[in-house]
Amino acid sequence: MEKLQELPNGIRIITKVNRFSASASVAIWVGVGSRHEVREINGIYHLIEHLVFQGTRKRPSAKEISEAIEGIGGVLNAFTGHESTCYITKVPSYRLEKAIDVLADLVLAPLFREEDFSKEKRVIIEEIKLHNDQPQDRAEMSLFQLLFKDHPLGADIAGTEESVKNISLEILKEHFFKSYCGKNVVISVCGNIKPEEVSQLVSEYFLPLNSGNSSVFQPYNHSKQGRFKVEERDTQEAHLCLGGLTLSRFDPKRQAMDLLNIALGVGGSSRLYQEIRDQRGLAYYVHSTVEYFRETGCQVIEASCAPDKVNLVLEIIWNELDKIQKEGLKKEELERVKEYIKGSYVLRLEDTLSQALWLGERVLLEGKLPSIKKELEKYDMVKGEEIQDLARIIYQPENYSGVIVGPLKEGDVRWSGLLSNV
Repeated sequence: MEKLQELPNGIRIITKVNRFSASASVAIWVGVGSRHEVREINGIYHLIEHLVFQGTRKRPSAKEISEAIEGIGGVLNAFTGHESTCYITKVPSYRLEKAIDVLADLVLAPLFREEDFSKEKRVIIEEIKLHNDQPQDRAEMSLFQLLFKDHPLGADIAGTEESVKNISLEILKEHFFKSYCGKNVVISVCGNIKPEEVSQLVSEYFLPLNSGNSSVFQPYNHSKQGRFKVEERDTQEAHLCLGGLTLSRFDPKRQAMDLLNIALGVGGSSRLYQEIRDQRGLAYYVHSTVEYFRETGCQVIEASCAPDKVNLVLEIIWNELDKIQKEGLKKEELERVKEYIKGSYVLRLEDTLSQALWLGERVLLEGKLPSIKKELEKYDMVKGEEIQDLARIIYQPENYSGVIVGPLKEGDVRWSGLLSNV
Protein backbone atom coordinates (compact mmCIF):
# COMPACT_ATOMS: atom_id res chain seq x y z
CA MET A 1 0.00 0.00 0.00
CA GLU A 2 1.31 3.44 -0.97
CA LYS A 3 1.42 6.16 1.67
CA LEU A 4 1.99 9.92 1.24
CA GLN A 5 2.92 12.37 3.97
CA GLU A 6 4.37 15.87 4.15
CA LEU A 7 7.10 17.22 6.43
CA PRO A 8 6.88 20.69 8.02
CA ASN A 9 9.33 22.05 5.44
CA GLY A 10 7.13 20.90 2.54
CA ILE A 11 8.99 17.73 1.50
CA ARG A 12 6.56 15.02 0.45
CA ILE A 13 7.44 11.42 1.34
CA ILE A 14 6.02 8.39 -0.48
CA THR A 15 6.43 4.87 0.86
CA LYS A 16 5.44 1.56 -0.71
CA VAL A 17 6.12 -1.69 1.12
CA ASN A 18 7.12 -4.92 -0.60
CA ARG A 19 7.94 -7.52 2.04
CA PHE A 20 9.07 -10.05 -0.58
CA SER A 21 11.80 -7.78 -1.99
CA ALA A 22 15.44 -7.87 -0.94
CA SER A 23 15.99 -4.24 -1.93
CA ALA A 24 15.06 -0.71 -0.97
CA SER A 25 15.04 2.00 -3.62
CA VAL A 26 15.07 5.73 -3.00
CA ALA A 27 14.31 8.44 -5.55
CA ILE A 28 14.65 12.12 -4.76
CA TRP A 29 12.73 14.23 -7.24
CA VAL A 30 13.45 17.95 -7.52
CA GLY A 31 10.99 20.07 -9.51
CA VAL A 32 13.49 21.77 -11.80
CA GLY A 33 14.66 20.95 -15.29
CA SER A 34 15.63 22.57 -18.55
CA ARG A 35 12.23 24.24 -19.01
CA HIS A 36 12.92 26.35 -15.90
CA GLU A 37 16.01 27.90 -17.51
CA VAL A 38 16.69 30.89 -19.74
CA ARG A 39 18.60 30.37 -23.00
CA GLU A 40 21.72 32.24 -21.90
CA ILE A 41 22.42 29.67 -19.16
CA ASN A 42 20.64 26.67 -20.68
CA GLY A 43 21.96 23.48 -19.09
CA ILE A 44 22.48 24.87 -15.58
CA TYR A 45 20.35 22.24 -13.82
CA HIS A 46 22.09 19.43 -15.69
CA LEU A 47 25.40 20.95 -14.59
CA ILE A 48 24.19 21.06 -10.97
CA GLU A 49 23.26 17.38 -11.21
CA HIS A 50 26.81 16.60 -12.37
CA LEU A 51 28.52 18.81 -9.84
CA VAL A 52 26.89 17.50 -6.65
CA PHE A 53 28.58 14.13 -7.29
CA GLN A 54 32.03 15.73 -7.16
CA GLY A 55 32.14 16.19 -3.41
CA THR A 56 30.07 16.86 -0.29
CA ARG A 57 30.82 17.80 3.30
CA LYS A 58 30.80 14.17 4.47
CA ARG A 59 32.36 12.75 1.32
CA PRO A 60 34.73 15.30 -0.22
CA SER A 61 35.53 13.30 -3.37
CA ALA A 62 33.54 11.66 -6.17
CA LYS A 63 35.26 8.37 -5.32
CA GLU A 64 34.04 8.47 -1.72
CA ILE A 65 30.47 9.16 -2.86
CA SER A 66 30.53 6.23 -5.29
CA GLU A 67 32.17 3.89 -2.79
CA ALA A 68 29.54 4.67 -0.15
CA ILE A 69 26.87 2.99 -2.28
CA GLU A 70 28.88 0.63 -4.47
CA GLY A 71 30.65 -0.64 -1.36
CA ILE A 72 27.34 -2.11 -0.13
CA GLY A 73 26.42 -3.56 -3.54
CA GLY A 74 24.07 -0.74 -4.48
CA VAL A 75 23.68 1.53 -7.49
CA LEU A 76 23.70 5.33 -7.52
CA ASN A 77 22.68 7.57 -10.41
CA ALA A 78 20.87 10.74 -11.43
CA PHE A 79 19.26 12.34 -14.46
CA THR A 80 17.90 15.71 -15.54
CA GLY A 81 14.79 16.12 -17.66
CA HIS A 82 12.68 18.94 -19.04
CA GLU A 83 10.61 19.33 -15.88
CA SER A 84 12.57 17.63 -13.10
CA THR A 85 15.86 16.32 -11.76
CA CYS A 86 16.10 12.96 -10.04
CA TYR A 87 18.69 11.28 -7.79
CA ILE A 88 18.30 7.53 -7.32
CA THR A 89 19.80 4.65 -5.42
CA LYS A 90 18.93 0.99 -4.95
CA VAL A 91 20.49 -0.91 -2.07
CA PRO A 92 19.94 -4.03 0.03
CA SER A 93 16.97 -3.21 2.25
CA TYR A 94 19.03 -3.46 5.45
CA ARG A 95 21.21 -0.60 4.12
CA LEU A 96 18.36 1.88 3.76
CA GLU A 97 19.84 4.44 6.16
CA LYS A 98 23.08 4.54 4.18
CA ALA A 99 21.10 5.23 0.99
CA ILE A 100 19.20 8.12 2.56
CA ASP A 101 22.37 9.48 4.15
CA VAL A 102 24.22 9.58 0.81
CA LEU A 103 21.35 11.16 -1.12
CA ALA A 104 20.79 13.76 1.60
CA ASP A 105 24.47 14.59 1.46
CA LEU A 106 24.23 15.17 -2.31
CA VAL A 107 21.13 17.36 -2.14
CA LEU A 108 21.92 19.31 1.03
CA ALA A 109 25.69 19.61 1.24
CA PRO A 110 27.56 19.73 -2.10
CA LEU A 111 30.90 21.54 -1.91
CA PHE A 112 30.70 23.32 -5.29
CA ARG A 113 34.46 23.83 -5.56
CA GLU A 114 35.81 25.96 -8.38
CA GLU A 115 38.10 23.22 -9.70
CA ASP A 116 35.22 20.72 -9.87
CA PHE A 117 33.01 23.30 -11.51
CA SER A 118 35.54 23.98 -14.28
CA LYS A 119 36.16 20.27 -14.82
CA GLU A 120 32.47 19.33 -15.08
CA LYS A 121 31.82 22.14 -17.54
CA ARG A 122 34.48 20.62 -19.78
CA VAL A 123 32.96 17.15 -19.33
CA ILE A 124 29.49 18.39 -20.28
CA ILE A 125 30.79 20.23 -23.34
CA GLU A 126 32.32 16.93 -24.46
CA GLU A 127 28.95 15.25 -23.79
CA ILE A 128 27.22 17.86 -25.96
CA LYS A 129 29.73 17.27 -28.78
CA LEU A 130 29.19 13.52 -28.51
CA HIS A 131 25.40 13.84 -28.83
CA ASN A 132 25.75 16.25 -31.75
CA ASP A 133 27.89 13.64 -33.52
CA GLN A 134 25.17 10.99 -33.19
CA PRO A 135 22.57 11.34 -36.00
CA GLN A 136 19.71 10.02 -33.88
CA ASP A 137 20.48 12.31 -30.95
CA ARG A 138 21.00 15.26 -33.28
CA ALA A 139 17.70 14.67 -35.08
CA GLU A 140 15.78 14.44 -31.80
CA MET A 141 17.32 17.66 -30.46
CA SER A 142 16.65 19.52 -33.71
CA LEU A 143 13.05 18.32 -33.77
CA PHE A 144 12.38 19.69 -30.29
CA GLN A 145 13.83 23.01 -31.39
CA LEU A 146 11.32 23.08 -34.25
CA LEU A 147 8.32 21.88 -32.22
CA PHE A 148 8.89 24.30 -29.33
CA LYS A 149 10.59 27.12 -31.19
CA ASP A 150 11.99 29.89 -28.94
CA HIS A 151 10.57 28.18 -25.83
CA PRO A 152 12.59 26.45 -23.08
CA LEU A 153 11.01 23.08 -23.97
CA GLY A 154 12.86 23.33 -27.27
CA ALA A 155 16.26 23.76 -25.63
CA ASP A 156 18.61 20.83 -25.10
CA ILE A 157 18.66 19.54 -21.52
CA ALA A 158 22.49 19.62 -21.46
CA GLY A 159 22.62 23.11 -22.98
CA THR A 160 24.94 24.30 -25.74
CA GLU A 161 28.68 24.85 -25.66
CA GLU A 162 28.06 28.59 -25.47
CA SER A 163 25.41 28.46 -22.75
CA VAL A 164 27.46 26.11 -20.54
CA LYS A 165 30.48 28.39 -20.88
CA ASN A 166 28.24 31.32 -19.84
CA ILE A 167 27.37 29.76 -16.47
CA SER A 168 29.32 31.12 -13.51
CA LEU A 169 29.72 29.31 -10.20
CA GLU A 170 27.91 32.17 -8.42
CA ILE A 171 24.88 31.88 -10.73
CA LEU A 172 24.89 28.09 -10.33
CA LYS A 173 24.85 28.35 -6.52
CA GLU A 174 22.05 30.88 -6.68
CA HIS A 175 19.90 28.53 -8.80
CA PHE A 176 20.72 25.56 -6.59
CA PHE A 177 19.77 27.16 -3.27
CA LYS A 178 16.61 28.68 -4.73
CA SER A 179 15.40 25.47 -6.37
CA TYR A 180 16.55 22.70 -4.03
CA CYS A 181 14.01 23.40 -1.29
CA GLY A 182 11.36 21.48 0.61
CA LYS A 183 8.32 22.51 -1.39
CA ASN A 184 10.14 21.49 -4.57
CA VAL A 185 11.18 18.00 -3.41
CA VAL A 186 9.46 14.60 -3.38
CA ILE A 187 11.17 11.55 -1.86
CA SER A 188 9.86 8.09 -2.75
CA VAL A 189 11.07 4.97 -0.96
CA CYS A 190 9.94 1.51 -2.07
CA GLY A 191 10.84 -2.05 -1.15
CA ASN A 192 11.25 -4.13 1.98
CA ILE A 193 10.90 -1.14 4.28
CA LYS A 194 9.04 0.09 7.35
CA PRO A 195 7.18 3.35 6.61
CA GLU A 196 7.67 4.65 10.15
CA GLU A 197 11.42 4.09 9.86
CA VAL A 198 11.48 5.89 6.50
CA SER A 199 9.62 8.87 7.98
CA GLN A 200 12.05 9.02 10.88
CA LEU A 201 15.13 8.81 8.65
CA VAL A 202 13.91 11.34 6.09
CA SER A 203 12.94 13.74 8.86
CA GLU A 204 16.34 13.33 10.51
CA TYR A 205 18.32 13.92 7.33
CA PHE A 206 16.13 16.33 5.34
CA LEU A 207 14.40 18.65 7.81
CA PRO A 208 17.35 21.10 7.63
CA LEU A 209 16.29 21.85 4.03
CA ASN A 210 14.46 25.19 3.91
CA SER A 211 10.87 25.15 2.64
CA GLY A 212 11.26 27.70 -0.18
CA ASN A 213 8.83 27.74 -3.11
CA SER A 214 7.99 25.55 -6.06
CA SER A 215 9.81 26.50 -9.27
CA VAL A 216 7.95 28.51 -11.89
CA PHE A 217 8.08 28.03 -15.64
CA GLN A 218 7.03 29.73 -18.86
CA PRO A 219 3.86 28.09 -20.24
CA TYR A 220 3.86 26.93 -23.84
CA ASN A 221 1.07 27.95 -26.20
CA HIS A 222 0.43 25.57 -29.09
CA SER A 223 1.55 27.07 -32.36
CA LYS A 224 1.25 26.09 -35.99
CA GLN A 225 3.99 23.70 -37.03
CA GLY A 226 5.01 22.85 -40.61
CA ARG A 227 8.70 23.45 -39.89
CA PHE A 228 10.98 21.02 -41.75
CA LYS A 229 14.70 20.83 -42.35
CA VAL A 230 17.46 18.53 -43.52
CA GLU A 231 20.83 18.57 -41.76
CA GLU A 232 23.39 17.25 -44.19
CA ARG A 233 25.86 14.80 -42.61
CA ASP A 234 28.30 12.31 -44.10
CA THR A 235 26.65 9.19 -42.66
CA GLN A 236 25.70 5.78 -44.05
CA GLU A 237 22.12 6.03 -42.80
CA ALA A 238 19.62 8.87 -42.73
CA HIS A 239 17.81 9.39 -39.46
CA LEU A 240 14.38 10.98 -39.64
CA CYS A 241 12.24 12.41 -36.85
CA LEU A 242 8.66 13.57 -37.26
CA GLY A 243 6.89 15.25 -34.39
CA GLY A 244 3.35 16.37 -33.69
CA LEU A 245 1.99 18.25 -30.69
CA THR A 246 -0.33 16.17 -28.53
CA LEU A 247 -1.73 16.40 -24.99
CA SER A 248 -0.66 17.50 -21.54
CA ARG A 249 -0.14 15.03 -18.72
CA PHE A 250 -3.43 16.24 -17.21
CA ASP A 251 -5.57 15.70 -20.31
CA PRO A 252 -8.35 13.11 -19.76
CA LYS A 253 -7.61 11.73 -23.24
CA ARG A 254 -4.05 10.82 -22.22
CA GLN A 255 -4.85 7.10 -22.00
CA ALA A 256 -6.27 7.16 -25.53
CA MET A 257 -3.06 8.86 -26.69
CA ASP A 258 -0.94 6.12 -25.10
CA LEU A 259 -2.94 3.40 -26.84
CA LEU A 260 -2.79 5.24 -30.16
CA ASN A 261 0.98 5.55 -29.85
CA ILE A 262 1.44 1.85 -29.07
CA ALA A 263 -0.67 0.82 -32.05
CA LEU A 264 1.34 3.12 -34.31
CA GLY A 265 4.94 2.48 -33.35
CA VAL A 266 5.72 0.55 -30.15
CA GLY A 267 6.99 -3.01 -30.47
CA GLY A 268 7.32 -5.52 -33.27
CA SER A 269 3.56 -5.84 -33.79
CA SER A 270 3.00 -2.09 -34.28
CA ARG A 271 1.85 -0.71 -37.63
CA LEU A 272 5.05 1.15 -38.51
CA TYR A 273 7.31 -1.76 -37.53
CA GLN A 274 5.26 -4.19 -39.57
CA GLU A 275 5.04 -1.99 -42.67
CA ILE A 276 8.53 -0.49 -42.68
CA ARG A 277 10.74 -3.21 -41.21
CA ASP A 278 8.98 -6.57 -41.28
CA GLN A 279 7.21 -6.45 -44.64
CA ARG A 280 9.51 -4.18 -46.67
CA GLY A 281 12.88 -4.33 -44.88
CA LEU A 282 13.40 -0.58 -45.30
CA ALA A 283 14.75 0.18 -41.82
CA TYR A 284 16.32 -1.52 -38.86
CA TYR A 285 14.98 1.04 -36.39
CA VAL A 286 11.47 2.50 -36.41
CA HIS A 287 9.62 3.63 -33.32
CA SER A 288 7.21 6.21 -31.90
CA THR A 289 7.16 7.74 -28.42
CA VAL A 290 4.97 10.17 -26.51
CA GLU A 291 6.17 12.79 -24.04
CA TYR A 292 3.83 14.63 -21.70
CA PHE A 293 4.46 17.98 -20.08
CA ARG A 294 2.32 20.07 -17.75
CA GLU A 295 0.47 21.97 -20.50
CA THR A 296 1.41 20.23 -23.74
CA GLY A 297 3.04 17.11 -25.15
CA CYS A 298 4.38 15.58 -28.34
CA GLN A 299 4.54 12.35 -30.29
CA VAL A 300 7.85 11.63 -32.02
CA ILE A 301 8.16 9.12 -34.87
CA GLU A 302 11.70 8.01 -35.70
CA ALA A 303 13.33 5.78 -38.29
CA SER A 304 16.82 5.12 -39.64
CA CYS A 305 17.07 4.00 -43.27
CA ALA A 306 19.16 4.19 -46.43
CA PRO A 307 19.21 7.76 -47.79
CA ASP A 308 17.52 6.71 -51.05
CA LYS A 309 14.63 5.17 -49.06
CA VAL A 310 13.76 8.26 -47.00
CA ASN A 311 10.90 9.42 -49.23
CA LEU A 312 9.36 5.96 -49.33
CA VAL A 313 9.57 5.64 -45.52
CA LEU A 314 7.97 9.07 -45.14
CA GLU A 315 5.19 8.08 -47.50
CA ILE A 316 4.48 4.93 -45.50
CA ILE A 317 4.37 6.89 -42.23
CA TRP A 318 1.90 9.42 -43.65
CA ASN A 319 -0.22 6.60 -45.08
CA GLU A 320 -0.43 4.92 -41.69
CA LEU A 321 -1.39 8.16 -39.98
CA ASP A 322 -4.05 8.68 -42.63
CA LYS A 323 -5.39 5.12 -42.26
CA ILE A 324 -5.80 5.48 -38.49
CA GLN A 325 -7.77 8.68 -39.02
CA LYS A 326 -10.07 7.09 -41.59
CA GLU A 327 -10.41 3.55 -40.21
CA GLY A 328 -9.45 3.71 -36.53
CA LEU A 329 -8.24 0.55 -34.78
CA LYS A 330 -9.85 -2.83 -35.31
CA LYS A 331 -11.36 -4.49 -32.26
CA GLU A 332 -8.58 -7.07 -31.93
CA GLU A 333 -5.89 -4.39 -32.35
CA LEU A 334 -7.46 -2.27 -29.63
CA GLU A 335 -7.56 -5.25 -27.27
CA ARG A 336 -3.93 -6.06 -28.07
CA VAL A 337 -2.64 -2.58 -27.26
CA LYS A 338 -4.67 -2.47 -24.06
CA GLU A 339 -3.18 -5.76 -22.94
CA TYR A 340 0.28 -4.54 -23.97
CA ILE A 341 0.13 -1.43 -21.80
CA LYS A 342 -1.43 -3.21 -18.82
CA GLY A 343 1.16 -5.96 -18.96
CA SER A 344 3.97 -3.42 -19.35
CA TYR A 345 2.81 -1.55 -16.24
CA VAL A 346 2.60 -4.71 -14.15
CA LEU A 347 6.03 -6.00 -15.22
CA ARG A 348 7.76 -2.63 -14.95
CA LEU A 349 6.41 -1.95 -11.47
CA GLU A 350 7.67 -5.28 -10.15
CA ASP A 351 11.01 -3.56 -9.56
CA THR A 352 11.36 -1.36 -6.47
CA LEU A 353 13.35 1.30 -8.30
CA SER A 354 10.74 1.54 -11.06
CA GLN A 355 8.08 1.92 -8.37
CA ALA A 356 10.01 4.71 -6.67
CA LEU A 357 10.48 6.52 -9.98
CA TRP A 358 6.86 6.16 -11.10
CA LEU A 359 5.30 7.22 -7.79
CA GLY A 360 7.71 10.09 -7.22
CA GLU A 361 7.34 11.58 -10.68
CA ARG A 362 3.53 11.47 -10.53
CA VAL A 363 3.39 13.16 -7.13
CA LEU A 364 5.94 15.81 -8.12
CA LEU A 365 4.42 16.72 -11.48
CA GLU A 366 0.74 15.92 -10.95
CA GLY A 367 0.35 16.62 -7.24
CA LYS A 368 -1.33 13.38 -6.18
CA LEU A 369 -0.53 9.77 -5.36
CA PRO A 370 -1.39 7.53 -8.32
CA SER A 371 -3.17 4.19 -8.13
CA ILE A 372 -2.04 1.47 -10.52
CA LYS A 373 -5.49 -0.17 -10.27
CA LYS A 374 -7.29 3.04 -11.28
CA GLU A 375 -4.69 3.74 -13.95
CA LEU A 376 -5.29 0.39 -15.63
CA GLU A 377 -9.06 0.79 -15.35
CA LYS A 378 -8.79 4.04 -17.34
CA TYR A 379 -7.12 2.18 -20.21
CA ASP A 380 -9.85 -0.47 -20.17
CA MET A 381 -12.52 2.25 -20.52
CA VAL A 382 -11.05 3.79 -23.70
CA LYS A 383 -13.24 3.17 -26.74
CA GLY A 384 -12.04 2.75 -30.31
CA GLU A 385 -13.91 5.84 -31.52
CA GLU A 386 -12.11 7.97 -28.90
CA ILE A 387 -8.77 6.92 -30.36
CA GLN A 388 -9.93 7.60 -33.91
CA ASP A 389 -11.29 11.03 -32.95
CA LEU A 390 -7.97 11.85 -31.29
CA ALA A 391 -6.04 10.74 -34.39
CA ARG A 392 -8.17 13.06 -36.53
CA ILE A 393 -7.23 15.99 -34.31
CA ILE A 394 -3.50 15.23 -33.96
CA TYR A 395 -2.59 13.84 -37.38
CA GLN A 396 -3.08 17.09 -39.26
CA PRO A 397 -0.51 18.84 -41.51
CA GLU A 398 -0.31 22.02 -39.44
CA ASN A 399 0.53 19.97 -36.35
CA TYR A 400 3.74 18.42 -37.71
CA SER A 401 7.40 19.33 -37.98
CA GLY A 402 10.31 17.14 -39.04
CA VAL A 403 14.08 16.73 -39.25
CA ILE A 404 16.31 14.45 -41.29
CA VAL A 405 19.99 14.06 -40.49
CA GLY A 406 22.08 12.31 -43.13
CA PRO A 407 23.72 12.57 -46.59
CA LEU A 408 20.83 14.46 -48.17
CA LYS A 409 20.00 18.00 -49.25
CA GLU A 410 16.77 19.93 -48.72
CA GLY A 411 15.62 19.32 -52.29
CA ASP A 412 16.06 15.54 -51.98
CA VAL A 413 13.22 15.12 -49.47
CA ARG A 414 9.51 15.17 -50.27
CA TRP A 415 7.64 16.19 -47.14
CA SER A 416 4.55 14.72 -48.75
CA GLY A 417 1.51 12.68 -47.79
CA LEU A 418 -0.46 14.57 -45.16
CA LEU A 419 1.77 17.56 -45.86
CA SER A 420 0.93 18.01 -49.51
CA ASN A 421 -0.37 21.51 -48.74
CA VAL A 422 2.68 22.69 -46.76
